[in-house]
Amino acid sequence: MKKLIFGASLLALGLSGNANAAGYQLNEYSINGLGRAWAGTGIMGDDYSALANNPAGMTLVKRSGMSVGMVEVEEYSVIKGEGDYEGQGTKMHYGVPLPSAFGQWNVNDKLFLGAGFYVPFGLSTKHKSGSFVGQAPITDAGGTRVSELEVMDTALAAAYKVTDKLSLGATLIYRYIHGNMTGNINMPTQGPSFNVGTADYDLDGWTWTGNFGAMYEFTPDTRIGISYRMKSKQTVKGNYTMNMTFPAEQQLVFDDGRASPDLPSSIIISGYHKLNDKLGLSASAKWTNWSVFKQFTMMAPSYPASVQQHNYQYRDSWTYSLGADIYLTDRWTLRFGAAYDQSPVRSSAHRSNRIPDVNRTWATAGLSYEADNWQVDFGYAHLFMNKGRTDNDFSVDAEYSSHSNMYGLNFQYKF
Repeated sequence: MKKLIFGASLLALGLSGNANAAGYQLNEYSINGLGRAWAGTGIMGDDYSALANNPAGMTLVKRSGMSVGMVEVEEYSVIKGEGDYEGQGTKMHYGVPLPSAFGQWNVNDKLFLGAGFYVPFGLSTKHKSGSFVGQAPITDAGGTRVSELEVMDTALAAAYKVTDKLSLGATLIYRYIHGNMTGNINMPTQGPSFNVGTADYDLDGWTWTGNFGAMYEFTPDTRIGISYRMKSKQTVKGNYTMNMTFPAEQQLVFDDGRASPDLPSSIIISGYHKLNDKLGLSASAKWTNWSVFKQFTMMAPSYPASVQQHNYQYRDSWTYSLGADIYLTDRWTLRFGAAYDQSPVRSSAHRSNRIPDVNRTWATAGLSYEADNWQVDFGYAHLFMNKGRTDNDFSVDAEYSSHSNMYGLNFQYKF
């Protein structure tokens, strides 16, 4: 058994890097933010999601309340083989739902408390098992059938209005990570290796982290904010399962599977200015410390041949966004936005078919309707993605042509 080469390697822990923000981070917990491409993140005051980015922005919401939202992410990719797989092709098309829920209690005009549940990171890549990518007998993404990461934050937050102009906030986060990766097991031969089964890592774990924010209001219509989200590191544990088809059908389960993923820190700077009663403009710049994701290792110590290690060599990245809110009436608000999202993967030499990440450009729109104590918000985004190539010794050589659509719906109730 030790002679086996495992086509299973990295979890990468999440929902598709092609389907959201660059890398495998997500922003889709504010539907209003989706409509303006995340411009003005955390300091807009038009929903209860500020605690997830800049908790100081909680002081802008003048009424206690709660919200429940959902974003459906639809991923589309056409994959063309290169090198040994020239002339072969396949497609990916699947959807991923991203839920969120927030609540806020305004204790008085100075102190604001909040709670939330949302998905800050994730990845999902689902190659067809019959495709040249899904069955290729090589390490890492070659044997990929499914790679998934779910990161869910349960958060408690507080914000305090220090002066009429300055607000400070902090969020305490209890973070859950679940990752699942399925890959081929291939037997080396003198010629091409052949598949003898599949291997699966199913790992999860909990950790603590947090974020902090500050906001300064020059006037009621002009403000800036800065926030810092802490890095988190934890050990996830679970099963490493081998489903063998050769030389006989059998299943081997090792219950000491483990990994120690790093999720990066980030800094967001946001600004907002209301030009007049009908138009407000917003902007944000976000830096993400992706360079912490240099190398990733998974193993089951009781079975040494299970060790899988991959050099991803991510680099720090930036996201820039601009947005506009058009206040049509007291009840209706229309939003538009655009963003440029830089990938932490800068070359085909380090791009994996498990995370075929590329730079992307966002075009977004949104609409809100408010009546009495409730509000409904809609958001849409289309992601134009650069073509991406994998060209290295750990992945099937391929070219990706991808795009993504997002559809968001949110309900707010104000007490």
